[in-house]
Amino acid sequence: MIIPSRTSRTLTGLTLIGLLSVTGCTASEPPAPDAAETDEQSGSAVILSEADASQRKVFAGSAAQASLAMSRALYESSPVAVVLSEGTGVDAVPPEPGFGPAASAAVGLEVPLLVIGADGAGVSDVTAELDRLGVETVIGYGDPAADWPALTQSRELLAGPIAIEGFSSVMGLNAVPVEVETSDLVSAVTALESGELELLETAPPESPQPETTQPGPSAEPVPAVSAPAGSTPAAADLVEQATTDELPEFGSPAQDAAALVLATAASDPASLATARAAGADVRILADGDPRATSASVEAVAEHPDSAVYAIGEDFGDEADFAAHIEVAASGVELPGGGQTVFPGRRMVALYGHPDGPYLGALGEQDSEAAMVRVKELAAQYQPFSDEPVVPAIDLIATVASADAGADGDYSSETAIEDLLPWVDAAEDAGVYVVLDLQSGRTDFLSQAKRYEELLKRPTVGLALDPEWRLAPGQLPLQQIGTVDAEEINTVSAWLADLTRDNALPQKVMMVHQFRVDMISGRENLDTSRSELAFTLHADGHGTPEEKLNTWSVLQDYMPEGIWPSWKNFYDEDKPTLTPEQTYTVVEPKPWLVTYQ
Repeated sequence: MIIPSRTSRTLTGLTLIGLLSVTGCTASEPPAPDAAETDEQSGSAVILSEADASQRKVFAGSAAQASLAMSRALYESSPVAVVLSEGTGVDAVPPEPGFGPAASAAVGLEVPLLVIGADGAGVSDVTAELDRLGVETVIGYGDPAADWPALTQSRELLAGPIAIEGFSSVMGLNAVPVEVETSDLVSAVTALESGELELLETAPPESPQPETTQPGPSAEPVPAVSAPAGSTPAAADLVEQATTDELPEFGSPAQDAAALVLATAASDPASLATARAAGADVRILADGDPRATSASVEAVAEHPDSAVYAIGEDFGDEADFAAHIEVAASGVELPGGGQTVFPGRRMVALYGHPDGPYLGALGEQDSEAAMVRVKELAAQYQPFSDEPVVPAIDLIATVASADAGADGDYSSETAIEDLLPWVDAAEDAGVYVVLDLQSGRTDFLSQAKRYEELLKRPTVGLALDPEWRLAPGQLPLQQIGTVDAEEINTVSAWLADLTRDNALPQKVMMVHQFRVDMISGRENLDTSRSELAFTLHADGHGTPEEKLNTWSVLQDYMPEGIWPSWKNFYDEDKPTLTPEQTYTVVEPKPWLVTYQ
């Protein structure tokens, strides 16, 4: 038996003894060549692809499809590959019994793991990949009924060992047996290291199949990892079909893959094994959005010169994924961590205008004192929230006016230089900012574009107030304004594009309402853009009973993809709800609470 030359591991005493007994070597014989000499003589080594650092790919679909995609992305050639033929399927419960050893073998040998689907699905694609890689020997695992001769063709087939003895004697791998629950497979595969290898064995099902003396895949219960190699019927059948019991001599990859691979708990573990075999950095995320947490943002930011791949449908389409990676790569986070607004945090905000208290509580003090006040206010909510409660300000940028003004729109636009000190103070204090528009007779988009400079800041979002959106001939305070969903969609599309084009964290997109008819055609609201966290803000005042009734009605008409928000009034509410009441009486619990 020839042991592949691996720079990352040494032969065990048992393996050396076995080699000496087979070859009859004595102390007088010439010393064995070192790894470099062996690689040069054999001319056979695992070669990784030179990954394009600009690549942003999502590998979805079946285990077979994802494993192929990962192999193509990371490997240029490999004289050996591990192939798993699914019987029950990798993602079945319990998974294919050979999966754990197959994953461990691939990582230990630093070669790809390819998967053939149930009933031979994808066998032609796997064969083509074996051809591309230049595979000479296939290490087979899984369903013995698969058409292994058709798969291997002129290649050698080695029956993959399933126990530590076989890992050592057949593949020269030192491994420690570890039993893994099915639910922990993704994390277990992600933790595999070629230098300190674990032999994964999936835990047997709670109700094992009855023992039988008949041959076939279900002849015996799944064996413990200490069982001798070839002791299961599947392994025995593969031994019968094997054309060799030796691996060819081959060399390790010269370096680790310059790639970051992102996964979730739902990702295909077979393609993760290939990623770990290539030395890629694999990170498991809480969900499929790399912007979502500080950990995911940091993971991407740490790999500025790496290709980034994701496994599974949780990551969405490649265009969105690429945009999310670009944002995460900036490393800029929102107050509270991460780059998505909700559900990673809740917000508590002071509402008003810098000019003074007549427009809200925010103007009752200067910017520095306002930041201290809102941070203290947010802290009062924290005991009643599982999520971090982040301070914010709802900063009025345009104010509905009784006078038409020079432009005739009955809206007074605050100069950017007057708002900038407040935005700067908030950014320095870790306070989020929402710019609020009362547009009068002009449209919301025209006003929003006035403040593009501020909206390019990573911690500045936007709010639209339909109460002050006037039709031609209408005047402020003479009626409740209204806005059509299509106008909101126009603004949100512009803001989403601005956010994406500048690789900014997700932004709050808020629309105020205290009556259903303030938004016409609300069923047409487009909340699909992942650059925005869309919230409808119930900003009416009154008794708790009146406000809760309004809240209930608004929830009945709440479109999909909305994070509901609430306003407390210091003077007009009779009485004002306490922080505890706001988070326990108001149901669902509001994601953003403002104070006026």
